[in-house]
Amino acid sequence: MTLKRAYISLFIAVILIIFNILLYALDVSRLNIRWTTSIYWVSSVIALISIGFSIYHFHFKKEFEVVEPIIDVDDETLEEKDIEIESFMKKHKYEILDWISFLSISMMLILMVFMYFLLPTNVEGKSMESTLVDGERVLMYHFNYMPERNDVVIVHITDRYLDTSGRQVNTSSEYDDQDQVYFVKRVVAVPGDTVTFEEIDQTETYHILINGVVYQNQYFQIYEVDNAGRLKMLSYLDQDNKLRENQYFAFGDNESFSYDSRNIGAIHKEDMIGKAIYKLSPLGGISHG
Repeated sequence: MTLKRAYISLFIAVILIIFNILLYALDVSRLNIRWTTSIYWVSSVIALISIGFSIYHFHFKKEFEVVEPIIDVDDETLEEKDIEIESFMKKHKYEILDWISFLSISMMLILMVFMYFLLPTNVEGKSMESTLVDGERVLMYHFNYMPERNDVVIVHITDRYLDTSGRQVNTSSEYDDQDQVYFVKRVVAVPGDTVTFEEIDQTETYHILINGVVYQNQYFQIYEVDNAGRLKMLSYLDQDNKLRENQYFAFGDNESFSYDSRNIGAIHKEDMIGKAIYKLSPLGGISHG
């Protein structure tokens, strides 16, 4: 590592830290995974310390101090190893610091991409078949995300959501990342859409009409909802049967096996953390209607 390179590394590290603070202050992502934040700041500290050591030794021409071990037994082999280690450290100290700073800055950059732009995530369950299958891995885009109709979205199910029987859907602690509940669903109705219901042969089962059209997915499955689900969905509509501001209805693509807005009502805008844009395993695109 040269002095010029050390200053360039310092400049990059400082810019990344400032950029991270700015993005956090602007609240450009609704995703909050604590382990990424923790590792980011640890990497930042390691990068700054390693770069600082390099600059310090370049300016003051000081060598690393190697403390001679106290050896009670006359062991020539140990002494030779100590000399080799001391020689290696003196010869390669800048290369070691260079690698440490490079890896730390690289980790900072990767984690910033995860925290604010793109994040790989797994699909669990059958609710999105055949669009997404259990066990597939998708890439989620979450920078300043604004939900749109037909988007395949990742939804954070917080403790605000109750099912049709009034039970809380997510009972985990908000401070435990491992127990958080996330759904993958498709946005079918956006604020301002008119949502009505049409009973099927007096069975207390209803078709769902969005803007006057019976909703069916791209696989031509017509969606039905029971009376409890209908009442749940109605509670999010205004007197003109329009979906209220910042509220969205989201269904799974597998009509028969999806736990969605027919069970828990509208999804709040702030709980839609991102959009699934690409399959990583297996590789492939994702249909958005």
